Amino acid sequence: MPTPAQPLRLLLLAEDPEWAAQLRECLRTLGGSAVLLTAPNWEAVDSLFCDDRQAVVLATPDLQPAPGRCALPTILLLDTEPTAAPSGVSDWLVRGQLSDDALRRSLRHVRERGVLVATLQRLAEQDPLTGIANRQGFQALLSARLAQHDGRGVALGHLDLDNFRHANDALGHQGGDRLILQVVARLQQQLEAGDQLARLGGDEFALLIDTQRDPSRAQWVAERITEALAEPYWIDGESLLLGCSLGLAHARAQAGADPLMWHAHIAMRQAKAVQGCTFHVFNERINRNARSLADLESELRRALRRDELELHYQPRLSLTDGRIVGLEALVRWRHAERGLLPPGEFVPLAEQSGLIVPLGYWVISRALRDMQWLSERGVAPLHMAVNLSFRQFQDSQLLPTLSRLIIEHGVDARWLEFELTETAVMRRNEQVRQTMDALGRLGVRFSLDDFGTGFSSFVHLNSLPITLLKVDRSFVAGMEQREENRKLVHAMINLAHNLNLEVVAEGVESAEQLGLLRGFGCDQVQGFLVSRPLPVEALVAYLQSAASPALRERW
Repeated sequence: MPTPAQPLRLLLLAEDPEWAAQLRECLRTLGGSAVLLTAPNWEAVDSLFCDDRQAVVLATPDLQPAPGRCALPTILLLDTEPTAAPSGVSDWLVRGQLSDDALRRSLRHVRERGVLVATLQRLAEQDPLTGIANRQGFQALLSARLAQHDGRGVALGHLDLDNFRHANDALGHQGGDRLILQVVARLQQQLEAGDQLARLGGDEFALLIDTQRDPSRAQWVAERITEALAEPYWIDGESLLLGCSLGLAHARAQAGADPLMWHAHIAMRQAKAVQGCTFHVFNERINRNARSLADLESELRRALRRDELELHYQPRLSLTDGRIVGLEALVRWRHAERGLLPPGEFVPLAEQSGLIVPLGYWVISRALRDMQWLSERGVAPLHMAVNLSFRQFQDSQLLPTLSRLIIEHGVDARWLEFELTETAVMRRNEQVRQTMDALGRLGVRFSLDDFGTGFSSFVHLNSLPITLLKVDRSFVAGMEQREENRKLVHAMINLAHNLNLEVVAEGVESAEQLGLLRGFGCDQVQGFLVSRPLPVEALVAYLQSAASPALRERW
């Protein structure tokens, strides 16, 4: 609002002197709260008004500032009433209707419209829950800060909360909101004048840290923040802990906002590889490797969209009758430049980036489709084992999505088997059991993959609907040379049988290993001795040959 000490400045851009005379006559009734200035065009005076919010432009159409050149509200001066509202202006006045009341109403309208636009702009750039800047507002803040001091004297922090989604699911959205407010309060306590905080998304934050006086201050602030966020949070009388991953990157002269944000993101991802509340400072020497991983992640996203992935199936042999009784679906990526990639080269990246969930659904859908395809070609039903990541196991859409896919492909869910790792089933025991029970009601069965490499409790395992244990290949591989491995594998098989579980030995590559496992009473084996993983077309020919009496006699 203009004050007597700060009158509203009206900049007139008109060649006809009559406009100036009429406007000055109307302004006499405003009592000095506005002053009229004239100029030949906007370009001649734009630098004088660049930071002036107490100003309005009144211009005839021929001198109206070009779109985007003038940030001040503009009132268009017209000789006749327009047939439609002029675009790009706040209001308009018509010569024959100009009066002190008309001018007063127009200026009030422009002022109110300005307040509304400013409010909407502020809301568009502000996070509604916390009141701090949102992603859009942060972009403006970052650009403005980098424009000062040639882009130096500032560090950018990219903060991501670990396990917030789980906490939000457990607390409910209102509890999750209160948790975010506590996080913001702790962050603000560690910042000083000149620092700025923004919320980029649900559990992601950005920090602009002023380092003009001391470049090492960014690391000191990061240490304080990670210590503060590591303290327990209290929600509705319940205590909980959250991890956080903070990446720091120092701005470089004339480097721009995008590279700085990218560097902070890389550093955050590196911090996330360490448990707890940690921070990592971007190092240019590791940038090349990080960019390589990021490029690979982008390519993997495209591969999912373009259907560049494929499944190969490794048969599982029953030692009781020599029949092929199951298949394990193993994903491969047919990369345009690097050839056929095994899962070890991209599944860990998918786990880290969150792509494991859509990747897992693609594998399930393709495996069910191939089960249908095999059935249509007269292949007897076989158990189809699909590896299920813990992150997908926690996805709320797993049950409805799986139900839909089973119906779409018309397969019997009793032949579908999910392989879980020991780490997965030992975390959040009650949630794991409830999800497994719900899937079990569809008919799905479960096996425990890589048995012996985790920290399973047999009492706990016995309470879960697990049908098979898969002995990890690392134990099988050394059985011929090491007595310790033989004893371990034998003990695992005996313990599993005592729990009424079947046992599958992975990585069987020699007849000697097969003989030992048969002597230990192992139920099934899987490995190169039986077959390498095969594309579904080659699998049909293999299954037909494996059904022959001569080959079954071999086992």
